[in-house]
Amino acid sequence: MRSPLNTCRMPHRLSRPASRLLLVACAMLASNTAFGQSPDRVRLLDRSEISGEIVVASPNEIEIKDQRSEEVKKVPIDRIREVALADEPDSLRNARGMLFRGDAASALQELTKVQDADLQAASDRVLAEMQFVKAAALARQATLTGNGLAEGEKALRDFVSKNPKSHHFYRSAEMLGDLLAKAQKFPDAATVYSALEKGPAALRVRAASAKANLNLAQGKFAEALKDFENAARVQTDPKDSASEQQKLEASLGTARCLARLEKDADAIALIQKVVKGADPEDRDMLSKAYAVLGDAYRAAGKEQDALIAFLTVDLVYNTQPESHAEALFNLAQLWDKAQNPERARQAKQALEATYPDSPWTKKLAAGGAAS
Repeated sequence: MRSPLNTCRMPHRLSRPASRLLLVACAMLASNTAFGQSPDRVRLLDRSEISGEIVVASPNEIEIKDQRSEEVKKVPIDRIREVALADEPDSLRNARGMLFRGDAASALQELTKVQDADLQAASDRVLAEMQFVKAAALARQATLTGNGLAEGEKALRDFVSKNPKSHHFYRSAEMLGDLLAKAQKFPDAATVYSALEKGPAALRVRAASAKANLNLAQGKFAEALKDFENAARVQTDPKDSASEQQKLEASLGTARCLARLEKDADAIALIQKVVKGADPEDRDMLSKAYAVLGDAYRAAGKEQDALIAFLTVDLVYNTQPESHAEALFNLAQLWDKAQNPERARQAKQALEATYPDSPWTKKLAAGGAAS
């Protein structure tokens, strides 16, 4: 194999400074070839990133040797947004990004671009990542549409059984619980969600909220209210920002229940408190919060305030697919009631075009009411 330096032939009549710059560039190329052109990357919830070499990956943490300091850092799983592997194909990385943004259909399409040649020499970690993204996309798509539930469940269970120590373990368990809930297998979903209780504090809060959502889905609002309140009271370190974020989400669940129990003023006050306490840069959280606020205003009969809340989701915080779809559904109905058929038509078309498989799209087509 030729050395990268051998490919850097010196042009004739090159100035001495330019020659030195070219030699430096060639040396950097040689270094990159010898030690790997790109590192593993662990991207954190606070938008920072650690680059280097992943030493150990487990359900509870990632150990990565920092490229700069050469220190091995242990990163708890509840602080991680995404793990990007140095040797994974671009299409796999793109598909994972689409999946995490809520676009499972595009993720599955993107995975078809991964070539067999890309996987023949791939590491076990990359092969496991490929299996996870495909299984998770199938499960997410099934949860969203209600179609292919058995296929999605099998794919996720196969991934977990083959990769019990994967850093995707808890994410897979939550997705499987969501899929089982969609299939109305509520006891099975609760059992699967219990796996999250073995993780860090933030995941214990998330497990409690997930179980509360099962009661909410069944119309058991009083029981769900208690569960969400208990989730928000899970003992955690006040400095644990990941846990605090999960508690804010539990508070949004509490507000949903209060609105269903005709305690609209309490629901609205609680949501406004969540908005005030949220990170202004956390667009996903604010998207959820304003969607719940719109829901509470509708329950209270304050349709003008509901319009403003849902417009805030649509125009400002439209990064969270489920909340955005909910907002468009409500906007279509609210504009129609306000005798603005053109705005209602625009909201309906945006919902159908952007989220064709969403339950909100199907509910609007069926003439369903907000719930």
